[in-house]
Amino acid sequence: MKTWVKVLVLILLFPFAALLLPTTLVFVTMMGPTFVAYITDRSREKHLAITVGLLNFAGTLPAIIDLWTRGQSHPAAMDLIGDVFVWVIAYGAAFVGWGIFAIMPSFVGSYFRMTTQTRIHGLVRRQKALIAEWGHAVAEGLEVAMHSDEEEDEDAEDADEDAAEVTEAELVEPQAG
Repeated sequence: MKTWVKVLVLILLFPFAALLLPTTLVFVTMMGPTFVAYITDRSREKHLAITVGLLNFAGTLPAIIDLWTRGQSHPAAMDLIGDVFVWVIAYGAAFVGWGIFAIMPSFVGSYFRMTTQTRIHGLVRRQKALIAEWGHAVAEGLEVAMHSDEEEDEDAEDADEDAAEVTEAELVEPQAG
């Protein structure tokens, strides 16, 4: 975001933060891991901060709801900030966010590896079928010259004999991109 937008948001949020000071104290205290994730995340999209922030907010929300049911007072906010169980829930949820962010790239990589291998095997089967149908000239990239009808019949018989002999070594390997 542009700097002037950030300043405008802070100016608009300041009255609400002052009016809801006990909620602001609990929120800022419990959302510490999100601020750390935002600062340490060097990517432009801030995926780490989003992942940790959403789960950290989910862990902080029960404490804020408890504060509101107690009447949103300063002593109630201090009681919640002093409660270890509230810290465990809020920071534990943030820890789960860090874990998800750390583990997801390997899961996604495995998924794409499996789908790519499946696609390659399908293409190899299709390539074998094409070689069986059209002959080895398809795999070698040679032009197939059109012959007279008699020569086509002889070539078709030869192609049928060659089709049974298609092996993995004769297939064209995909080039690495």
